[in-house]
Amino acid sequence: MVSTELNEGWSTLGVPSIITKALVEQNFYSPTAIQALALPPAILGRRDILGAAETGSGKTLAFGIPVLNGILELQKKEGKTVQSTSGKFREVNKDEEAVSDVSDNEGDENDEPMPEERSIDKNGIGLVKVVNNVKFDEFDNVKPTKPLYALILTPTRELAIQIKDHLTKAAKYTDIKIAVVVGGMAAVKQERILSKGPEIVIATPGRLWELIDEGNPHLSQLPSVKYLVIDETDRMLEKGHFLELHNIIERINSVESKVKRRQTFVFSATLTLVHDIPDYLQRKKIRNSKSKIFKLTPGQKLQKVIDMLKVKNPKIIDVTKDTGTARNLTECRIACTIDHKDYYLYYFLKRHSGRTLVFCNSIGCVKRLATLFGILECKPLPLHASMPQRQRLKNLERFQADENGLLIATDVAARGLDIPCIEHVIHYQVPRTSESYVHRSGRTARAQKEGITVLMMEPTEKPYYSRLCKTLNRTEDLPTFPVVDRLLVAVKERVNVAREIDKLELTCRRDNSQKGWLQKAAKDMDLLLDDEEFETTMEVKEMADLKRKLKGKRAHLASLLKKPLFPKNFSGKFLDTSLELSLNQNSQKAIDVMKKAIDDYPKLKKKKLSGIPKTKNIASKKQLGREKKRREKKLK
Repeated sequence: MVSTELNEGWSTLGVPSIITKALVEQNFYSPTAIQALALPPAILGRRDILGAAETGSGKTLAFGIPVLNGILELQKKEGKTVQSTSGKFREVNKDEEAVSDVSDNEGDENDEPMPEERSIDKNGIGLVKVVNNVKFDEFDNVKPTKPLYALILTPTRELAIQIKDHLTKAAKYTDIKIAVVVGGMAAVKQERILSKGPEIVIATPGRLWELIDEGNPHLSQLPSVKYLVIDETDRMLEKGHFLELHNIIERINSVESKVKRRQTFVFSATLTLVHDIPDYLQRKKIRNSKSKIFKLTPGQKLQKVIDMLKVKNPKIIDVTKDTGTARNLTECRIACTIDHKDYYLYYFLKRHSGRTLVFCNSIGCVKRLATLFGILECKPLPLHASMPQRQRLKNLERFQADENGLLIATDVAARGLDIPCIEHVIHYQVPRTSESYVHRSGRTARAQKEGITVLMMEPTEKPYYSRLCKTLNRTEDLPTFPVVDRLLVAVKERVNVAREIDKLELTCRRDNSQKGWLQKAAKDMDLLLDDEEFETTMEVKEMADLKRKLKGKRAHLASLLKKPLFPKNFSGKFLDTSLELSLNQNSQKAIDVMKKAIDDYPKLKKKKLSGIPKTKNIASKKQLGREKKRREKKLK
């Protein structure tokens, strides 16, 4: 039984005991700020909610609990059983989480930059080719037998699956069924899941619209849904960003009488944050002087959401602070050249243990870093939109299982993912928008835990950095993360050897690829190639030398990796100051190092925003001092 004291924290907000019991079992004894403000008007007042809260503040349950409560009340009115003392009902729909080996890679916000995937999806290629004989006649003209009460839309597949897991746990003692509809699952399997009549459907817009367009019986009830939730709303609703989403909203709003009875929830960490117009839209505006692309104020942004979703008398809740990031997040930066970013990243990973998430702006950068740090035996796990869904989920699971895991990802991992105990978030490249920075940084410092985010910045990224600080109302520069320069010598040696190995391996792969292409072409044309004709741009002797060189480089790196990178009993200095750092331990907490640097060293405290400051070193100061003394002697 749930104790009376624990019950009071939730029951005063209108949460039924059947849900409270499941929450307490997960150690959720009291609501967070966003939950305490959103639940009473949503449950007791049935008002629409527009919520903005920091990442990791409990937004999922802020909309999930009212939806579950509303469905329970509807089931009571219809005379259905709503409780299970053992929670066994949650085992009925195990197919919800099953993911097929087939990947169609469409429909997610962060998959849009991949035009190849779009073309594949439009032509219907690659979808469940092993089930050619399946007949769909059974779905034609079939009226749904079970109601669809709620639709939850998210920008990414991973976020959809995560929301499903959270709501499943909260609904443990009910018979509410929850289904996930995302790209990466076989279409036939999703038809089967929907045929079971789940009360809640969580989906990404692309795959959902595909099934709606095919006339799925269960999804034909969309205009009648009682609850509509759009999570991470702001970017999803931007014009042209998600064509399928606009089609879905039009379908949902097609029956005016149903709209009036619907409760809508709109949540995002950056709902009230106004970011600068992205570069590609800026260029479009310059090319077309008549373009109506302009920057919205917070009020205009909210009004646009209200008009599009036909929100009625909304309760607007904003618990974000002006900077947009969590209060227990420590922010800092490393200013360096583009070639030195790899050095500082390797230094950070080896010096500060813990689960680390590295964000890049492009898939190409993710692949390069994954290869390089794989050679350095850091066990990196890549995550990006062009990966099959099954592999994406596997890499996320491996990352969660390793307390010192390294995940290198694009923004596909930036929104909504709740991976426990991520200690470090590193922006390998400066995000192009402030929203990306907020959502990326929000992967750490979640649920009242501390975290650190490090922004790696090279000179050409200064405009993006300045714009980011301006949008987030930062009047002061981010503090510099302390690095022991004398330890970078060994770091550079390892990284440089790994880079050489990467280049040599790439040359070998290209030559093998060219030979493979020739062999395939000759086979297709039934031709026999002589040895001379078979030779490509690289001669046999040259290839042998290259492989020998590659073997030597690998042996050299292996010997370097066996040696300790940071020798014991060594006293280094932060940057170039007299502040000493004990390196008797091989690993230190990055957040502790940063806090100590800010407290103990005044020059590392925040400076007025001034771009990238030049690093001053002790040697140059001494030289200037000697020169000054010489001049004084001459004057005397």
